[in-house]
Amino acid sequence: MQHVFLNVLQANRISMGERLDPLTTGRLAEAKRITALLERGEGFSLVRLGDFDLAYLLAAESGFSGKLFPDDDVISGTEGKGSPGLDSSHAARLRASLEHADYVDFWDLQWKDGSLIGRLSLHRSPGTTRNPTRETSFILPTWLECEFKGYCQHRRVLFCGAEAPLLQELIDSPAYREISRDYWPDDCQAFFLRPREDGRNLARNLDGIKQDLVEAIKRWEIDTLFLSLGGGAKILCCELARELGVRAIDFGAFTRSLTYSGSDGNRASRSTHTVYLFRVPFGIYMDAVEKAYPDLRPEELLAKAHAQLLLDAQKKETGWTHSAGEYDFSQENVIHFEEAFSMYRSRYAHLFNHSAITRKERADFLHFCGTHKLTCEGVLFITWFKIKSALNIILKRF
Repeated sequence: MQHVFLNVLQANRISMGERLDPLTTGRLAEAKRITALLERGEGFSLVRLGDFDLAYLLAAESGFSGKLFPDDDVISGTEGKGSPGLDSSHAARLRASLEHADYVDFWDLQWKDGSLIGRLSLHRSPGTTRNPTRETSFILPTWLECEFKGYCQHRRVLFCGAEAPLLQELIDSPAYREISRDYWPDDCQAFFLRPREDGRNLARNLDGIKQDLVEAIKRWEIDTLFLSLGGGAKILCCELARELGVRAIDFGAFTRSLTYSGSDGNRASRSTHTVYLFRVPFGIYMDAVEKAYPDLRPEELLAKAHAQLLLDAQKKETGWTHSAGEYDFSQENVIHFEEAFSMYRSRYAHLFNHSAITRKERADFLHFCGTHKLTCEGVLFITWFKIKSALNIILKRF
């Protein structure tokens, strides 16, 4: 039954396409309006209704209580996996956050029309606002590109999410600070909170994470919270803004944007999409990964390395998103991939045959490389794979 909800979304979803011009579409003006709303006073929440959130709410309203999305422990450095992280017990709180948040971005750009969102029959509280047009939905990429750096100047900001410890490690790197100088504020007091279990088992840990956030916001006198926590971020941003008077932004994939990460911090699989700002070299990124997540199992580390390599081959537009399945084998991307691949072989070759799981993960990666003619090893692998498949077909006839 779970496939019914996902199939309905898939049938109604459309590609966001190429990056929309910020000026002619009014996106830049809307990004500036969001900054003005944030600066107007304390206690402001901004949340987004993503595709996973909508599927989750539609399923809950239909009485479905089973598993709608894959587990956090899926290992695949070549396939995109994602989930809002909640179970049916949180549906009412998620719905309430969409009704009472100060600003809701309904992500209209990803749908053929508004009929799916209309099924929720949300009753927005008086005084709240939303993205005014379809073209100004999915607004945070533009806000992050054009407003984030200026907004964060002289503020005390808190990042919480599975990638928060990774961002903390990267910020300590002078090389990273140079790479991110056009986006990262010069004078900002940034604090970082690792969510319980790195954001895994979110349904079970949500209220514990909320208490951790309450304590951190009070202890560090936080001005603005950037929370990347799947469906739970919408709930907590709305509740914490109201209860503590903090500015709270449902930051989603944008912590990954600031880290140039090809995988979620709590997953050993590719992220479903990536909003691109700048590249971080493979070595700098993997150094930070190993420091931020020292308990990664060999197969998890290898999968994260593969996800990072494939990110270099993914389609990119500054300040815009593209899914894990959109590739661009341009000369620039291929050069970056080859540089990273060379380092990957010397750094992680000892993991290739570590276990049956790492061998499968390595085979999946070689299959990808061979399919797209990215490496000699990959081409040999896919050639032998096709030969074996042909031989198996012939043998079955006799």
